[in-house]
Amino acid sequence: MTESGLRRGSVAGVFGNPSFLYLWIAQALSQTALNATIYILLVRVEEWTGSSAAVSLLILSFIIPSVVMGVAAGVFVDRWPKKRVLIVTNLLRAVIVATFVILAQDLALVILVNLAYSIVSQFFLPAEATSIPQVVERKDLLTANGLFNLTMSAAQLMGFVIVGPLMTKSLPGNSAYLVLAAVYAVCAALLTLMRLPEPALGLEGDKLAKGWWHAITDELKEGWRLLVNDPSVSISVSHLTFINSLILVIGMLAPGYVSRVLNIRPDDAVLVLAPAGVGMLAGISLLPRLSARWPKEHIAVWGIFISASGLLALGLAGVFSDPINALAPFQALSAAMGLESAGLVGVVMLLALTVGVGYAAVNVAAQTLVHERVPLELRGRIFATQFAFANAASVLPLLFLGSLADLFGIVQVTFVGAFVVFVYGILTYLRMRTLAPALSPSLPHPDA
Repeated sequence: MTESGLRRGSVAGVFGNPSFLYLWIAQALSQTALNATIYILLVRVEEWTGSSAAVSLLILSFIIPSVVMGVAAGVFVDRWPKKRVLIVTNLLRAVIVATFVILAQDLALVILVNLAYSIVSQFFLPAEATSIPQVVERKDLLTANGLFNLTMSAAQLMGFVIVGPLMTKSLPGNSAYLVLAAVYAVCAALLTLMRLPEPALGLEGDKLAKGWWHAITDELKEGWRLLVNDPSVSISVSHLTFINSLILVIGMLAPGYVSRVLNIRPDDAVLVLAPAGVGMLAGISLLPRLSARWPKEHIAVWGIFISASGLLALGLAGVFSDPINALAPFQALSAAMGLESAGLVGVVMLLALTVGVGYAAVNVAAQTLVHERVPLELRGRIFATQFAFANAASVLPLLFLGSLADLFGIVQVTFVGAFVVFVYGILTYLRMRTLAPALSPSLPHPDA
């Protein structure tokens, strides 16, 4: 790694690191391809079967491998060279996605291949997350984590809202899968250029002498002990699980909110909520300065309350939509734009920016704490555990939230979401106060 000479945590300084740049581009392309592939599969299965149950089976076939074997995959990620894991998993995903081209309209076969796709991804995600501290200097860790989290969210948006729909409409037959397979191959090629200095740790010695199964279970217990015994790590993993489940909830509710509250087309949700990305960028830019003054544990809790406040305000905006639109300046704006609720749209865009700031504060601070506090040989297990928890926590929202919004109203569900986030924030704050003597402070920047 080279010293950029730029100020601590600057985006330009991080992007001036070629190895980080290769990893970041590969992440952006591969995550977009992942989400676009899932979108296309959902559309194809819906077209073939016309069954919501079949679509649910497809979604669960991607989530279940993370819940069942995601943590075990982290053991191998910790012991294998991560650069090799990143390259091989991208090549395998290229082959698997290309396989969809030749599959007939056989739901069982599609689900089996999708299971393989998900299993391979369980190795890629923790390897990617644990590689960041190995390619950037410690002073750039907050910014690097922020950029990765922003890119992860943007890739979800690009894959599901832009790339996936465009491919299904513009490319004939199953040719979209060949394009996506080529994207994974390009990612593998980029990662060969990355310098990733790290030791390769094998399953050796006394653990291996017991046999592979005992070796793996011992490794899992070792990671779990760290998670249980280090309150800073356990709280950070809890934050990452909770905030990513929250983003899933917001993503599920966004089209309905835009349609029913703002009275505009559901596919315009991306435009209305785009300021959330700006808010994330603002949060990423501020975090290095904030962390020089306050512990990252506190910044993460602030982010939870900022997110909760933003959700509460979105619910209130829905309740008071008519008075907001009736304000004279907003009436003039609506007339000028030819949009019935231009004022309310502007308010919601501002609130989306607020939620983006809160998300960045929680996610980036918590992930950086994990990077700082967890030894290299355990990071894969910790991140794999977090991914498994997040996927398990997403099952219930996937199954029930849409129906609840239809039954009780989307504004009411938004209020419930805000209440849940506030309660989680209060409980976390009280837990931190109780554990204050046991909480080790987050490590200071070397030049702070």
